[in-house]
Amino acid sequence: MTYLREQAVEILQNFPEEEMPYVVDILKVVAGIIERRSTEPTQTTASPTDADNLKSKEAIKESWERFKAYKGIIPYDIDTKAELAKTRNEKYADFI
Repeated sequence: MTYLREQAVEILQNFPEEEMPYVVDILKVVAGIIERRSTEPTQTTASPTDADNLKSKEAIKESWERFKAYKGIIPYDIDTKAELAKTRNEKYADFI
């Protein structure tokens, strides 16, 4: 087994069992991307058409939405300055 495979197996073995469904989903997405790359014809001189660009943008948006589901990104805007001020006040409340 190669060093990279050993590293990957070691990382997977250290994941908690309840996180494995997420890991499997991510690996399926990665495998799909790799499979699509290997089956796509290489473009040497042809430039992508508008339809290809649109499909690519849609695929990227779809991938981003799936990715956000794993990263726990909140789907609404947060007032970062207010959150930072609140957290700072909580953290340093004992120093005042």
